[in-house]
Amino acid sequence: MWKVIKKLLNKNATDDAEENNKNVDIFRQDSSIPEVSLDELFATNFNAGGGHFLYCGNENEALHNLDQIIKYENASKVICVDPNLQTKLEKIGVPNTLNPNELPQGFSFLNCEFLCAYDGSIMISAHQTAGRKVEEFPLNFIIWAKPKQFALNLSDALQKLKSLKKDNLPSNITCIRGKDMHSFSSIPNAKNIYLLLVDDLS
Repeated sequence: MWKVIKKLLNKNATDDAEENNKNVDIFRQDSSIPEVSLDELFATNFNAGGGHFLYCGNENEALHNLDQIIKYENASKVICVDPNLQTKLEKIGVPNTLNPNELPQGFSFLNCEFLCAYDGSIMISAHQTAGRKVEEFPLNFIIWAKPKQFALNLSDALQKLKSLKKDNLPSNITCIRGKDMHSFSSIPNAKNIYLLLVDDLS
């Protein structure tokens, strides 16, 4: 399974992430950010924060990786409130439940709004959680996302969200991060988080 992980970290990535943690401002576009692509910047920060980034060239590869993650984590059932994602679980024969309380230590399978490159965080709203707050879910996540969902930082993501969903702005907008990423008192870091980035050209 791990052969598909996009290896974008260099030997100094962890040191760089620790240095950035000291004064990180997730709303600011820092001119000191190196000129790299958003996907590379996100993957570097996300992996440095303890997340697992898996690039998938198509949906079949993504489903294979999803199946491998679920087996690796011994998750016989997952929490999934999205009908489209439930269909993907059905394709690999994995049962799901709508009730987060049924699996208090389990995994939640969700979509997201945006992937924030600057700090490696993942924006989620009520549109992905069926109106629930993220805090109602266990702190273990598998996220299904696409390359078009990259944003530079939280401010950029909020602007994109307002533009794309101006007629139906979601509530309960928050971000989740890997277990070793920056600590914010108002936002619990995920215990375990996998990102399936599915490049299906759609």
